Amino acid sequence: MDFNEIPVDRLEPAVLVEIRANYRTAGIFAYPDKALIVGQKLAAGILAAGQMVQITRAEEGIGYFGRGSIGAEQVAAFKKANRYTPLYVMALPDAGGAVKATGTFTFVGAVAAASTIRFKIGGRQVRITALTTDTPTTLAAKLVAAITADLDMVATAAAVAGVVTVTSRHGGEVGNEIDLRVDTKNEPIPAGLTITVVAMSGGSGNPLLQAALDVVANTWITKLTFPWNDATNMAAAAEWLRVRYLATSKLDCHAFVCKRGTFGELGTFGALTNNAFLTCGGLKKSATSSWAIAASMMGIAVFHLNNDPARQLRSLVLPGVEAPDPVDQFIDSENDLLLRTGITTFNCLSDGSVSISRMITTYKTTSLGTADRAWLDIMVPATMSRIRYDWSTYVSLMYPRSKLIDDDSDAAFVSRFDNDADPGTAVVSPKRMHASWAGRCKLYGEKVWIEDVTRTVKESSFARSTDDRNRLEGRPQVQIVGNLMVFAQALEFQV
Repeated sequence: MDFNEIPVDRLEPAVLVEIRANYRTAGIFAYPDKALIVGQKLAAGILAAGQMVQITRAEEGIGYFGRGSIGAEQVAAFKKANRYTPLYVMALPDAGGAVKATGTFTFVGAVAAASTIRFKIGGRQVRITALTTDTPTTLAAKLVAAITADLDMVATAAAVAGVVTVTSRHGGEVGNEIDLRVDTKNEPIPAGLTITVVAMSGGSGNPLLQAALDVVANTWITKLTFPWNDATNMAAAAEWLRVRYLATSKLDCHAFVCKRGTFGELGTFGALTNNAFLTCGGLKKSATSSWAIAASMMGIAVFHLNNDPARQLRSLVLPGVEAPDPVDQFIDSENDLLLRTGITTFNCLSDGSVSISRMITTYKTTSLGTADRAWLDIMVPATMSRIRYDWSTYVSLMYPRSKLIDDDSDAAFVSRFDNDADPGTAVVSPKRMHASWAGRCKLYGEKVWIEDVTRTVKESSFARSTDDRNRLEGRPQVQIVGNLMVFAQALEFQV
């Protein structure tokens, strides 16, 4: 018997009972998911650089990041997709010397009949009433007033004659991601009037994500999203994620980033990283800003992968994300090619919403440049992180102060031949650890996270180091369950 509180040489009579948990038959340990949004803030945002706080309500994002900020939109998008996972936020201000992106709406002509004209800026709708007496200058002034009235808009507007210039509230390339459009789905532009849209461009100088990553280098974070998709920030995120997954770190984290772009632009974006812990999404000309899409992706993924890390996310709708117009939607062959470049693909539904088609990582090749799909689907790192966390927790709880013995020692001999013997947690041998692994794998198999449990347990190995008697080494094996991605058939008719 082993005791933690009762001395072995006590002489005074007493009935001593110490209370402790026995984890031998414990079920799967809950995975403490913790999502982090690193957002861009305006001067009005009260969140200081380097400060991380928890958010429970979407409206809190406005105070922390400032009204009309990218950070506030990220929080709102996440909360729309997920109200349950603990959410934390950090903020970065505009970079010094950053240039703000701009775009324009240009009015030309006359209004033949009074009507309502709808616009969208970054997915937020504004509308004006166009009268037959309105000139291009009048219409431009009305649009500026409508944009200015929406305090949550991520852009401001000003007019000169019949030209409205829209300017991102934030500096940086991130402003180029703001979509500008005339929304003609419900009502066309009135006859006699032309409205020309020039997309947002010219933004440069994103904040450096590394400043935030350094602050949380040793903090438990399991999911991350940020709005910057430039090469510098993508590389910094990929390296940070790689290091966190190392055995010596064991701080597994998965990040979500998105970009609006053409097929070619998204292919280039996917090629920026080769990382099993980074998911990059892409849509062409969605009205929804890329940072909101990424936050929604993270919200959906963290909720459903926590419920079941091995189950694919296909068909899950991203709330609040608008599908591109049909002409801007990728066809099946383009989506297949995008998956090969590391871009997660989506389905655009008839009601204008967007669902996940296949959520993947950007991992494509080994360190030798050999094509490899071992870490393709997000379920692979999600399942392995969950198993590693559970197994590590179980071992830590079961054998916190254990002595290590050989399989052929006297203590191991007794427990091996007496099925009712329980040596407690004071002693562990390679075979006993192997048996513990088998017990956990049985639970993973019952959860259908893994399959072929008997074979993989048999192929797993544990041995005492020949160089260090205090070191137990193992090579546990699992086979992650598959998912029905492709159902290939030949439907034949008989003649």
